[in-house]
Amino acid sequence: MTGQVAKLQQVSGVTEWVATALAEATKLQEKTAGKIAPLSERVAEARSVWSKVLFPSQRLESWKYTNPEQIAKGPFVLASLTGSDAEVAELVTRSLVRGLETSNTLVFVDGAFSAKHSHIAQAKGLQVTRLLDSSDAASRIGMLEQHRCEAFAALATALLSDCVCVSVERGCVVEAPVQIFHVVTSASQGAVVTPRVFVEAAENAKVTVVESHIGASGARYLSLPMVELITEQGAFIDYYKVQDESEASFHIAGVTASQAKDSEIRTHLFAFGGALVRNNAQVLLKGAGGQAVLNGLSLLRDSQHVDNATLIHHIEPHSESREHFKGIYGGASKGVFSGTITVEKIAQKTNAFQSNQALLLSGDASIESRPQLKIWADDVKCTHGATVGQLDADALFYLRSRGIGRQEAQAFLVHAFASEVLSSVSVASVKSHIEALISKKLEAILG
Repeated sequence: MTGQVAKLQQVSGVTEWVATALAEATKLQEKTAGKIAPLSERVAEARSVWSKVLFPSQRLESWKYTNPEQIAKGPFVLASLTGSDAEVAELVTRSLVRGLETSNTLVFVDGAFSAKHSHIAQAKGLQVTRLLDSSDAASRIGMLEQHRCEAFAALATALLSDCVCVSVERGCVVEAPVQIFHVVTSASQGAVVTPRVFVEAAENAKVTVVESHIGASGARYLSLPMVELITEQGAFIDYYKVQDESEASFHIAGVTASQAKDSEIRTHLFAFGGALVRNNAQVLLKGAGGQAVLNGLSLLRDSQHVDNATLIHHIEPHSESREHFKGIYGGASKGVFSGTITVEKIAQKTNAFQSNQALLLSGDASIESRPQLKIWADDVKCTHGATVGQLDADALFYLRSRGIGRQEAQAFLVHAFASEVLSSVSVASVKSHIEALISKKLEAILG
């Protein structure tokens, strides 16, 4: 796979800032070499991959509708400063999911894990380990090899200096969700941050993770977060990512899930902030009986751009996946959806469903949708589809005729459009939090 990546075309002559950031990252990694030694091989491999691929260009099919040139030109410096405690507290409080205040809370500040701002409660079978505190954790980070397959994943791994590992022991059920905050303060204006999270549920274990990305208003920075989700047989991970960052920021994320026999991972990706956002999401169904949910919802305005590039890979038979992405686009915003479902020849009795729907609130908004099926097995049920539309004029007229104001009627129809994705959110407080964010964003768009 590395050989394939090495042949890609790239934007050239714009990597000076990356060279400086890599040099700074090397100094940090050398200071902690004894503690992250098991990871050094993967970091070296990531640097090798990066040196060959550099930044992708729109000549690549996978980047045809998203131009990363602004990121390539930068410049960005490796984050080294952290904001004030007051600023961190304000940003976290603003994004806190009500009802989860007493749950385990892990906070990254400007790319680095902050024990001072985190709260790790006692929960049976739950272990939270920082990269620098465990050589065993270091040996597992990057095991899903995202850095071999994608340029930004390679760069994020090459710059890696911190990570938090969340693991649940065999048969344990962690009732309270684990909240993870990635906070970028005003101190990291012009910086690149690489927060990383590793979540593993052992046999028959269960855990819920709610990850929030937030940034200081107006701050321009580059965030390269990476997440690895791994389940053993019969385990369950319910994962939510809420991205509501500065609309001047760039966010290129990798989320990879690996599932064993009879396990389930439910992944929800919500995108509300950022100037340019890309979610590279992969689900690897490696065991028979595995079930996967991969859903997403984007709500954009002005010139925001969100690209969801997904892959669901059915490797073993008798597995099931459901994928549903919806986008709501106002102003001159643009959405991109590129979703692939691959079914190996051995993966008979696969059941896979994929859907992408877009709602355009403006004549200047647009969407590029590319659903794909790659099926090598012959005994499967696989469907996909994509629709693009505007608010239903008849439904809008009906609501207006009942005395409902135009803005309220539009908001009602948008909420109804989003409800199908929200219906699969099993944590009531998270669902209420997302609904409140949608209402807030719609006020800015429709007002």
